[in-house]
Formats: sequence, C-alpha cells, structure tokens
Amino acid sequence: RSLGSEMCIRDRVIALLKQADSQTAVTYHFIRKLCDSGCIKSIRAGKKILINYDELLAYLNLDIDEAC
Repeated sequence: RSLGSEMCIRDRVIALLKQADSQTAVTYHFIRKLCDSGCIKSIRAGKKILINYDELLAYLNLDIDEAC
C-alpha cells in the first residue's frame, strides 16, 4: 500500500524507513530537527508529530547542496 501524501506519526515513519532499509541512520532526533527547522512538512498534535512521509523521502534523496 502506498502512503501517498498521508501524514504519519513519527514512530510509523521510523518503522517504514527501517523496513525499507534496516541499516538506515535516520533517528527520531534527526526527524524532529527536520520538522522544527521546516525542512519537511509536519503537524504537531499534542506530543505527537505528524509527518508527510513523501516529503521526508524526497528530502532524504536530496544532495547536500540542495538541502535546506
């Protein structure tokens, strides 16, 4: 099932990334920093962070020079 542009809870995003690449170095802290800096779209819902999974994947595929 494709997630399209759905918003996912951070824990689910990490699980999906680990499933796709078990050796990934992406951490909760890194994703939170990307959300806080506005590099990827996110919505805070109480203590949870909802993340646009497609946008995170697009960000991770950027060259260093293109990143925000």
